[in-house]
Order: sequence, then C-alpha cells, then structure tokens
Amino acid sequence: MRRPVPFRTTTLIVLIGLSFSSCQTAPPPAKASTVPAKASPAQERYKKLVEDRLGPLWYRLTEVHADSLQLGTIVTIFEIPAGGGQVRNLRVTSNTGGRMDELIARRAIDQLRAPPVPPEILAQLHQDYMVFEESFTIFEKR
Repeated sequence: MRRPVPFRTTTLIVLIGLSFSSCQTAPPPAKASTVPAKASPAQERYKKLVEDRLGPLWYRLTEVHADSLQLGTIVTIFEIPAGGGQVRNLRVTSNTGGRMDELIARRAIDQLRAPPVPPEILAQLHQDYMVFEESFTIFEKR
C-alpha cells in the first residue's frame, strides 16, 4: 500500500499538473475496439474552451487538499451533452495516484459547466454529445 506523500516535503510540487489528452470523437468507449477519429479544428477549439473551464476547478481543489494528494495520474472519460451544462457518464479509466486524487478529479468534473457543443461538431459526430478523455496528474518536484 502506498503511503501519502506529505505536502510539506520538498518532493511534492505545490503546483499540480493538469494534462489533457485529445477528446474522443467516437461514441463512448463501451466498445473497446472503437478508435477515436482525429479531432477537427472545431473540435480542438471546443476542447480548449472546456479545458480552460476545467483547469481552474482542478487547481483550486488541489490547493485545498494538497496535503492528501499522491503522485500519479487519474484518467477519466465523460460526455458533454449538446446543450452543454453538467457532464454525464463520468468514468475513471485509470488511477495511479491515490483515492483523494480521484475524488478531486471527479469533483472538478462534476463542478464543470460546459458550454453548448457547437452544431458544426455535432454534425461531424452524428450524435447529440461529445466524449472527452481527460488526464489529471500530480507531478514530483524536480
């Protein structure tokens, strides 16, 4: 069992990294063989808009709970409905950090209020939502 890394040590960086992977443009990964298509420029712009809203939520929560975090990465997948707002079908697909890291990632995503998905993107996806895969990483100080 891994022990939490104390916040006050010099090994844990105070700034927590939020690294986003590209959003998926295929239906949700219920089918493991589904390979996401390359994101269009419109999808990349929307992804950036969503990430710019999600990042501050994550950073604020990591500052509040910094003494409970562990080194590692939480990978999540969720859907943003066409009208935006609260995400749905949030799943954690990987966790190499601690339980608190996962709880904070989930809370940040739950607090996210996404803008509506542009009609151009919905037409490209042929569905009424957009799937995102996002990674949240706690880094070690160098």
